[in-house]
Amino acid sequence: MNAEGSLSGIILVDKPEGMTSFSVVSRVRKILHTKKAGHAGTLDPFATGLLTVAVGKGTRVLRYMEKDDKTYRALMELGTITSTGDRDGEAVGGRKPDREEAEALRKEDYRKIRESVSSMIGNITQVPSMYSAIKIKGRPAYDYARKGETVEIPERHVTIYDIAVHRIYEEQETFFVDMTVHCSKGTYIRSLCEDIGEKLGFGAYCKELRRLSCGNFSINEAITLEELEEKYSSGDGSFLKEEICAMGGLLRIEVSETEAADLRNGKKLDFSAFKDRMETIEARPSDRILAVYDGKPVAVIYSEEEEGSLLIREERVFA
Repeated sequence: MNAEGSLSGIILVDKPEGMTSFSVVSRVRKILHTKKAGHAGTLDPFATGLLTVAVGKGTRVLRYMEKDDKTYRALMELGTITSTGDRDGEAVGGRKPDREEAEALRKEDYRKIRESVSSMIGNITQVPSMYSAIKIKGRPAYDYARKGETVEIPERHVTIYDIAVHRIYEEQETFFVDMTVHCSKGTYIRSLCEDIGEKLGFGAYCKELRRLSCGNFSINEAITLEELEEKYSSGDGSFLKEEICAMGGLLRIEVSETEAADLRNGKKLDFSAFKDRMETIEARPSDRILAVYDGKPVAVIYSEEEEGSLLIREERVFA
């Protein structure tokens, strides 16, 4: 394993409940004795699950994970609206269905609930909660909310690829929906639960949330902070994944040894030599593409016009 402070790569952490994503990164820095670390895809304190942490030179590929799809397991409670959209907030609205309404919800295996959930699949518009981590003028929205400040949060367009309802059940006259959501980047599951609750007419909030996947990474590969500390102390570096693993969302082409050397040396290359390979992967001129030689990342490249000619330029070079 590398010497202290020189570790580089990706670590998949199973974030515990109650910690912020920033706190997890801080803990990783302390465990590994490194100053350079960051994460992709913020998880709220009440949420658990997969948090992708990069250390050392691995931080340079975090930007290429921004478009990765996510999968979450969520438990939604109907009949209550909270100030934060999750269980950490105060109840501020919603109502329990009366006897007649509850009976209507139970019909045909909770058909009405299932239809309301399914209606969210596709391209939808969301307005993130004031207690979300979305940045407004450089500050997370929850920072404004906690200080009693009002700020306008712009709506965003996201895609819900699929929602699998595992179970709908009742406890103490309250309906719960256990579901897995596969969605695009930027989707707020709390907002999704609130929108489903509004559609049903009773309100809802997200009671439990766990991230199961991010791009090609799965929670099954993640380790706890305690396991990370134990592995590092024992000299076991198996927790580190190579940077290339974090770039699964990029298109990819193979380059020759000569091209690899030229890219690493910053040489401008004629697009014509890459044209056939670009067409094979159906790349557009604006796409970022990972150039690979002998299974190793060489550079993230793109095409750019210069003096009437298309050239290959490198955005990021890997040693």
